Amino acid sequence: MNSNSSTNKIRSILEKDRKWSAYALADLDPKYKEFCRWLVNQDSLILIYKGLDPPVLFAIGQPSQLEILFSQVPAGRYTYTLMGFPREIVKPRLKIEIEHHMWRMTLKADEFPGTQSQAVVKLGLEHFEAIQGLVSGYPDQPDSFTPMQLELGPFYGLFEGEELVSMAGVHIQSHWASVAAIGNVYTRPDRRGCGYATNVTASVIEDVLSQGIQTVVLNVGMNNHPALTSYRKLGFWPYCGYYEGTGTISGIQENRMEN
Repeated sequence: MNSNSSTNKIRSILEKDRKWSAYALADLDPKYKEFCRWLVNQDSLILIYKGLDPPVLFAIGQPSQLEILFSQVPAGRYTYTLMGFPREIVKPRLKIEIEHHMWRMTLKADEFPGTQSQAVVKLGLEHFEAIQGLVSGYPDQPDSFTPMQLELGPFYGLFEGEELVSMAGVHIQSHWASVAAIGNVYTRPDRRGCGYATNVTASVIEDVLSQGIQTVVLNVGMNNHPALTSYRKLGFWPYCGYYEGTGTISGIQENRMEN
């Protein structure tokens, strides 16, 4: 199978559920090719994304086919985003370090109320030090923010004087796949409850929609009720539940010996 037909095959599988597959669709962009290992079987697949440390594990498809594919996943430490049945398939080999039950939420564009604050500022690489000052030293700081993301899609923030107190941006954005994932939403702990996160997130959404992006998603913990309330105000609805965590997957032979 040549490169183009392989990409088309992968995309056809992902497009069957583009809201769940939004991140993986963005990773099909040629600029991410070197970071991706795709394991494909009929109409199911596993993505091992090596652009982050630890690599990210994603799966979509039928249980019987995914069982075969998970047997091809090398032993090692991973961050995983898995729905219930793929997680059950890999669970006998998985030693979990930390795990959260999450909602994948999707935007209903006709319910988006628009931006709510004129004080919001668009952020760029020149604001990187201010962003570091905002999130550094807090246990709940964004764990997947990289400077590269400031160039991939829109980021907005609120300043008090020269100090950045709230920000929001994207984890991924792809015009090629017409998907974006809102992320890196963070407000300094002593400024929470003031509506700042809603305001900066609204600016990101408005920017993304103005670019004609078709599918806009975000991830949030099921027990993060303040964030859920904020996102509902902006037009997001829960789409599916899944598990997000970090853990070590043992080798198949090693797992058999332990059992």
